Amino acid sequence: MEHWFTIIFTFLGTGIGGYTGYVIIQKYYKKPVDKSTEFKNDSQINQQEAQNYPIIDVTIDQVRKAVRQFSDNLPKGVYRTIIVQDDNSIDFKQLANILGGVPSKKFYMSKETYDLFEENEMKIPVEMDMVQKAVDLYVKERKEYPMLRFDPQRRVNYYQLVQEKYLKSTPEIQFYITEMDGLITHIPPRKKKVENSSP
Repeated sequence: MEHWFTIIFTFLGTGIGGYTGYVIIQKYYKKPVDKSTEFKNDSQINQQEAQNYPIIDVTIDQVRKAVRQFSDNLPKGVYRTIIVQDDNSIDFKQLANILGGVPSKKFYMSKETYDLFEENEMKIPVEMDMVQKAVDLYVKERKEYPMLRFDPQRRVNYYQLVQEKYLKSTPEIQFYITEMDGLITHIPPRKKKVENSSP
């Protein structure tokens, strides 16, 4: 009889020991939490909550501040472009809790420069993203900006980009290369004032 008790307790001890070891291994080899997936889940919750927010009128400056606040709270490795949809329009369901409502009209954002635009400028961010990518690639390979030398306006030279296959066709909008790490803008640079040298 004691022989059977010994066998039973031996098996029980082995089983408990094996289970304890399994739990410890799972604890230390658990897959790391994907913060971007975790954030997407939070975004889905925000989108559901956004249905309860009113439709409001906002200015582009209010949208800019909301986007900046939203960006400041993003986890590392997640960028504000997460709120930009395929047509470059902003998904305001993710910003409704910051704005206090969902805007009555659309706003658009460049995924490359983060510039904001209103509905009447909706074509700009699409071309801006295309040109910015072409400029970045050109600079990476050529170590220079695609613009004519001594051009005071620093216009993006589409001829160079199309000729060298960085762009498939010439954009309708003229962009300009800023002095901020080669970022482009659709706003022409202001002419520098020449000081009057007369006595």
